[in-house]
Amino acid sequence: MKKFLFTPLLTLMLAACAKDAPRVDQRLIIIGFDGMDPVLAQQWMDDGSLPNFVKLAAMGEFHPLPTSNPPQSPVAWSDFATGTGPGEHGIYDFLRRDPETLLPAFSISKSIPPQKFLSLFGMELPLDSGEIINRRIGTPFWSAVEEQGGRSTVLRVPVTFPPDPIHRMMAGMGVPDLLGTQGTYTIYSTRPTAGSATSSSRSVRLRPNREGHIETLLQGPAHPLKPEAPALGTELLLDPEGEKVRVRLGDSDIQLAAGEWSDWITVSFSYFGPASVKGIVRLYLLSTYPRIQLYVSPIHIDPRNPVVPLSSPPDYAAKVEQRFGLYHTIGMPEETWSLNEGHLTDHAFLEMERTILQERENMFYDALDRHDSNVVVSVFVQTDRISHMFYRGIDPEHPLYEETDGEAREAIHWIYTEADRVLGETMQRMGAGDRLIVLSDHGFAPFRRAVNLNRWLAEEGLLVLKDKQQESPIGFTAVDWSQTRAYALGLNSVFINRTGREAHGIVAEDEAGRIKQQIITSLPGLLDPKTGLQVVREVFDGAVIYPGNANQDAPDLVIGYEPGFRASWQTTLGGVPISLIDDNNKKWSGDHCITPAAVPGVLFTSFKPETPLDSLQGIARYAREHWQASP
Repeated sequence: MKKFLFTPLLTLMLAACAKDAPRVDQRLIIIGFDGMDPVLAQQWMDDGSLPNFVKLAAMGEFHPLPTSNPPQSPVAWSDFATGTGPGEHGIYDFLRRDPETLLPAFSISKSIPPQKFLSLFGMELPLDSGEIINRRIGTPFWSAVEEQGGRSTVLRVPVTFPPDPIHRMMAGMGVPDLLGTQGTYTIYSTRPTAGSATSSSRSVRLRPNREGHIETLLQGPAHPLKPEAPALGTELLLDPEGEKVRVRLGDSDIQLAAGEWSDWITVSFSYFGPASVKGIVRLYLLSTYPRIQLYVSPIHIDPRNPVVPLSSPPDYAAKVEQRFGLYHTIGMPEETWSLNEGHLTDHAFLEMERTILQERENMFYDALDRHDSNVVVSVFVQTDRISHMFYRGIDPEHPLYEETDGEAREAIHWIYTEADRVLGETMQRMGAGDRLIVLSDHGFAPFRRAVNLNRWLAEEGLLVLKDKQQESPIGFTAVDWSQTRAYALGLNSVFINRTGREAHGIVAEDEAGRIKQQIITSLPGLLDPKTGLQVVREVFDGAVIYPGNANQDAPDLVIGYEPGFRASWQTTLGGVPISLIDDNNKKWSGDHCITPAAVPGVLFTSFKPETPLDSLQGIARYAREHWQASP
């Protein structure tokens, strides 16, 4: 388990590692296109849409690549990084459950605040720096390369926060926003707006005066020296300016038209005299006066002066900004819930994706052109995000298919052709001694029906609600733990309420085995009342598929849904709705958190590998052992 301590000595050591390095002419280059599906790739290779993928396949090989179990990005990319499975690296889901509270927590990293304070003038002054822990266990192959005398550049690979102390790394999935969340945006509107209980939004009601002037605040992080004080804030002013809106926020005084994105705006949250915390945001004006609706992105950590580590060496994040300008720093910058909740339009979301893709390309090509690393790894997640949000455009059976317009229906094809363009640019920049591997962590399937798995557990008598209540909000609010023997949380996980493990556990070891067998046997027999289709293909025993149980976070059971079905958002966060299965009416319309055999990823190589590359773990082992090999 990796820990990152904020010490001046470590900063100096990492900076020393960033000095100019000798040229490398035989490199192993690995590109990840998160979520690229082998069926769609083959379809568009066949019709001529992906000429560079066709060329690459002819040079080496192309075949489906088995994914992780479950097929979730943090699990799969941890398999890829370490060459081990979840039972060894300890990442089993996007979410883990706290056995004390039984509430969901982020699985990738954990922040431990300072433990010692000095009380002075009503403030709590920290005497230590705290730490951030990456919960993934094991040595990633890029670190093993460096231990063998090589150099690695790793860009935006998921589950790399905090960054590893290697030659060059930009952290990926796991980097929080300035609030410490994985991306909380704010919607300002003169009309009442509210997101669902599972969304990551904040709503602020705007009240103009007679001249249309609006004064409000952008709420920032907690006060760093006064834990009980209100959150910090900075002034946001709006005024009519013809057909546009004048916006004054942070260091910017700009005019925005409806349907327009702003450039990056630096926002400062003062907390003591001249001391402040800085972040960066982008704005999107959905509608102008008299019914203003303004989207403010999550508050990204400013790479020029990051409050948490973004890169290795630490100044690399700032150097990227100096070279290319400000950029999205959150590990998952595509704010998908804003599209789910109707707070961004399809077109605005796609424009945001174009911007993020360009930022990622800038970093990647710059790293390639340096020729100073033996291994260069970069992951582009846009193929995944577009597939999640626009699968409705290629799935005639999805409830939103008919109302999806032409641009949205072409979105997945567009992002695959963009991936092909990135591949072509990469091949142009490769030297004769370079080898290239292109892969995805999983494929994709439609998501038409949402399964409330805790409702099924309740109907089986395994989950009981308090006082004969009919449903429970997220967080298991109405669950009676004194009678509950099993519960679902996360995208594929089921846990037994075990004695000695869960805070209110009631199930002894011998009974736990019987409960697991009951679910393994019964759940695949569940048929969708609306369609008559089988909902779950198979249920995996966590004790069998996760030997070792690193982090002690392994679920007791892993649910392999059939294509078309997935756990509901309420299930992932510990909710128990009344209904068993609902239509998925959200724009998040494609998914991969189902049975692994149905969503393999892809593998392309520019060479014939010395050993078969038939798994994510196998790629890590290959990189670890053959990073110096000639093509």
